[in-house]
Amino acid sequence: MNEKYSIIKRLVLILVVFSMPALSLANHPVLVEGESDFDGDGLLGTDEDNDGDRIFGTLSVALAADFGAINNNGKITIVTTGRFPESLVITGSNGNVTLEAAPGVEANIDAVLAGAPGNVDRQGMPGITINAAANRRIILRNLTIRNWSVGIIAQGDSRVSIDNCRVEQNLNYGIRAMGSGVRTSINNSQIIGTGFRVGAAGNSPDVDVPNPGIGILFEDSAKGIIINSLSIGNYASGLVEKGAAVQKKDLAMFNNGN
Repeated sequence: MNEKYSIIKRLVLILVVFSMPALSLANHPVLVEGESDFDGDGLLGTDEDNDGDRIFGTLSVALAADFGAINNNGKITIVTTGRFPESLVITGSNGNVTLEAAPGVEANIDAVLAGAPGNVDRQGMPGITINAAANRRIILRNLTIRNWSVGIIAQGDSRVSIDNCRVEQNLNYGIRAMGSGVRTSINNSQIIGTGFRVGAAGNSPDVDVPNPGIGILFEDSAKGIIINSLSIGNYASGLVEKGAAVQKKDLAMFNNGN
């Protein structure tokens, strides 16, 4: 009898939790599909965003407040390989945020996707902008960020961990940490080819002109640490510390402009 009561109690608890409004589900995880139908419901992309199953098709909607999304408080895991032509803003306004690809998943947050609307506009935008309070923690893990004006910007009082990410062929900066309150760690990551973003076919020059094409910039008293990472093949410097304090361990820099 006790065992039967325990089972019923657990079932009731599950029903209560899943019937709660989305905003009350603090710090919960959601999943994002890439270009494969992870949950087998026949929906992909924006069609997957609003069916209420906490599996999404776009990263921006997974970050938001509706349809069981994380409301800038929780963990987003990309569960199938895909391309995401989305400029993201992460504020951690309601808690901590982790954005990651599952092991073995290739997640490309790319300004350019052939045939998609908005390619020209997106190339003038940053890929991921983080502007969070000092009591929040933002984690980016297992991502590729490409073809933006800036790959990743950390500003305000943001505390950011960039882990196992590839930041490649962005125009002006790969990673830019700006502001006295910013604390950014870069671990096991590659910043490659900043300033060598190829423009549209037939343009002259065929490579967009960078300003300035720096791999990693820490400025305005931002603090950080870079561990076991590469900054290579960038148009200008691989790393610039402009009034900032950066610890470095096993940072390899090669073939940068100066």
